Amino acid sequence: MDLDEMLTAPPDVAAWQLADTELLRLIPELSLRMRQLEALRVRLMHQVDQRCVAEQVGASSPGNWLAGAATMTPGQANRIVKLGRELSKHPEVAAAFDAGDTDCDQVRVIVELLHKVPDPDAPARSDDNVATETDADGGGVDDGENVFDIVGTDATRTEACGRYLLYAARTEDSTTLARRAKALDQILNGDKKNPDSENAELNEFHASPGLGGRVHLKGHLDAASGEALLTALSALSKPRPGADNRDGQTSKDQRTPAQRRADALTHIVRSFLDSGQAPSEGGERPHINVFVDADDLAATTDDQHHHHERGHRGRRRGPAWMPWLGPISLDLAAQISCDADITPITMNADGNPIDVGRTTRLIPRKLRRALNARDCGCAFPGCGRPAAWTEGHHIQHWSNGGPTNLSNLVLLCRFHHTTIHRGDWTVAIGDDGHPWFTPPTWIDPRRQPVPAHNRRNQLTFAA
Repeated sequence: MDLDEMLTAPPDVAAWQLADTELLRLIPELSLRMRQLEALRVRLMHQVDQRCVAEQVGASSPGNWLAGAATMTPGQANRIVKLGRELSKHPEVAAAFDAGDTDCDQVRVIVELLHKVPDPDAPARSDDNVATETDADGGGVDDGENVFDIVGTDATRTEACGRYLLYAARTEDSTTLARRAKALDQILNGDKKNPDSENAELNEFHASPGLGGRVHLKGHLDAASGEALLTALSALSKPRPGADNRDGQTSKDQRTPAQRRADALTHIVRSFLDSGQAPSEGGERPHINVFVDADDLAATTDDQHHHHERGHRGRRRGPAWMPWLGPISLDLAAQISCDADITPITMNADGNPIDVGRTTRLIPRKLRRALNARDCGCAFPGCGRPAAWTEGHHIQHWSNGGPTNLSNLVLLCRFHHTTIHRGDWTVAIGDDGHPWFTPPTWIDPRRQPVPAHNRRNQLTFAA
């Protein structure tokens, strides 16, 4: 089957009918066509930018128009507009992009390096630093390859660098090409007192709510700030035996490195908020705010909440919501409320506040110290994360009359707090005054209680 024929109606292509040889032929052809189409979009958007077409139809900028017309984020749209502007200065790179020899990421690496080339119009010499740049990391360019063997001696310094990186892009992905470009930048600008890698004014950090209620992070930091962040994450993201254990026995940490770093970043943020050292915002210290109807919360935390008749009564703002991310589940609201400051707000029938009560801390500091002394960290069997990483969990939730005392509280890390609220495991305070955890039937059909982590040598109850 011909690729052009397939592209006339892509949804009608019966991929399962294609032979193995056709698949192996068509996918590289399609990838080439996609690169060419991406280059065409950049060229067309550059014309929109040059002619001010977007502004003529009421958009504030070409990127703003593209974001709306193509349903993409402003960041994605602005990168396309910016790339079109840069490529207009480098016709050889643009031609390679149009031909499909390079993809968007590779082209961005190249034009970013070309922007840093000193004296771009100066003729390059065979004894110039550029001429001696060789393979920095074992990529597609042979070791010892002289750049002028690739580009010729009549090129300017900018042209030489551009052709050299285009040559390398034939066999290298954008990540490897970026390392080569960085090595070339060090050769060209090695004596620069304030290279971009050390310029804090270029730092960017984006934290944006995305689809599905999750927050997407993106950014880049200067060398010193980045080193500080990586150092903090490294210390907090080391594998911990038993961190994902569900059977009461010591096991290796099942979290991926990315999950461990995410947990470490969350711990850094929560520790900062808990420290009370953050500047005030709106007259208050920053903290997580959750708004939830008291009846809804009580119905959710009731052991029989799935059959509770109050579960849908009196909701006016959705199940629960937070100022930044909007609606959240009642289960998450219940988990957050286990160890929190509570402010009662009385609403009238129209949903307007008519009275605000006194804010109180559910678990006072003295009680928290007692919990730390008893549980010595996360009490979940096989975990034992430090007490500073834990939250106090109400075994019987306070919204259902559960008291805030040692006989109704247990320390759990964030992961195992979620595990308990999910309902697979249950926890209760035993006759010895310590937490005991009951596994689900798919782990132990007899559901024999397991002692807390710091009492893991304790004998379990008889069956």
